[in-house]
Amino acid sequence: MVIDTRMKRIHDDLEHTADGMEQLARGLAGHAVYLQNSVHAEDAVEVNARVSGLTDSVNELRAVASSIEPR
Repeated sequence: MVIDTRMKRIHDDLEHTADGMEQLARGLAGHAVYLQNSVHAEDAVEVNARVSGLTDSVNELRAVASSIEPR
């Protein structure tokens, strides 16, 4: 059915986007560790806040994706 195909595509797109954002969050978290151990330690607080926001967004995307039952 066309609707099922579209919903699966939306589900897959949400999961793919969440995966990309999760990779970005991991990279930024690593950068925050570097900053914490450098002369820019105060910048790590801001980067960690961004990581937290990305993680929240990833969780929201995954929740929406899981509410769409792929067939």
